[in-house]
Amino acid sequence: MLRTFAIILHTLRQALFARVRRTWHAALRRERKFSIGVDIRPFYEPLTGIGWYLHFLLQELAKYDDVELYLFGDARVTDLGPSLHAPIPPNAHVCWFDLRGLPPSRFARPFTAAAYVLWMKLIDPDVMFGANYFLPRLLGAIARHRVITVHDLTYKRFPELLQNETLDNLEGHMPREIARAEAIICVSESTKRDLIRYYDLDPSRAFAIHSGLGKSAAPASIDLPKRYLLFVSTIEPRKNLSVLLDAFAKLRAEGYDGSLVVVGKIGWKSREIEARLRGAGILHLDYLDAGRLAAVYQRAEAFVFPSIYEGFGFPLLEAMAFGVPALAARSSSLPEIGGDAALYFEPHDVDELTAQLRRVTQDTRLREQLIVRGYEQAAAFRWDACAEKTLAVLKRAAGIS
Repeated sequence: MLRTFAIILHTLRQALFARVRRTWHAALRRERKFSIGVDIRPFYEPLTGIGWYLHFLLQELAKYDDVELYLFGDARVTDLGPSLHAPIPPNAHVCWFDLRGLPPSRFARPFTAAAYVLWMKLIDPDVMFGANYFLPRLLGAIARHRVITVHDLTYKRFPELLQNETLDNLEGHMPREIARAEAIICVSESTKRDLIRYYDLDPSRAFAIHSGLGKSAAPASIDLPKRYLLFVSTIEPRKNLSVLLDAFAKLRAEGYDGSLVVVGKIGWKSREIEARLRGAGILHLDYLDAGRLAAVYQRAEAFVFPSIYEGFGFPLLEAMAFGVPALAARSSSLPEIGGDAALYFEPHDVDELTAQLRRVTQDTRLREQLIVRGYEQAAAFRWDACAEKTLAVLKRAAGIS
């Protein structure tokens, strides 16, 4: 226990000295860095859309010489975790009490929790940034200014497509967050429109900033069918995979000799879909690392994204960046993200999707056009541009021009 106290006191002393230096520099009008507190909870599990969004955004923000990043999550890290599933920029400050190698103590949790509040107050970032809809109460309580990112409004538009726990969490937190945030970043114009529609929000506080695409990993070895259509995403009701399975069955009955590869973890309320994934011509792969996922994209004949609702839709852009002809549901943000580089269909229209699949698998000229347009469309989504616009919003929220 004494070593735990020593770690806490040493950390707080360092933070106090740093605070004094910043105050002294400000008094002398020396150049002062813009400090951003960031909630890194999305890094505590294998990265999906929001985790990748935060990862790439932090990597770009860390390149600014006048920016200082403070990363907040759990108050302590022990031999049992938490573990980070994303690399941290080398010049960012991960703020937790490092108790790894120390014996467990029933006093560590309350003492580190109390000290964490004091530590955050000593750091006192210019703005707190929550990339996952809302800030934890502890971060929100000490935030002088706050900015959040809203990725989609599924919980308002299609509440039946979410788990009750997720729905209750968002409905419980979002009214408070939207009322308190100086600015709200939306990952698409579609999400921004939905946000303004469902909340009494001054449109000047909402900013649509498109995400970007990171560099692709080198393809890794993986056994795949010679010819296949591709779906990539967590399998849950919102992703509307049943429509693709129906269309694939019809295409296969017409003589298509390829397979359907489905990449993604089985999510909630997907027992019926899981059973169908064992059908003829279908290969289901679980969560894949970046290298094997790159190989799956690269060798696909076409990519299909039938989602009922998406705030942004990373897999659609990823497919285009790999030179894969893409088909997407005519819903939410997908036409905004795909532009004229994809073929579209109504989300519940199996016949229209089957017809579009027939076109893309049989018309060589159409495939070549979609590939060229897809490269151009994907290239327009850059993380450096996203970070530049995001930083401008963060500074504006903090009252810094």
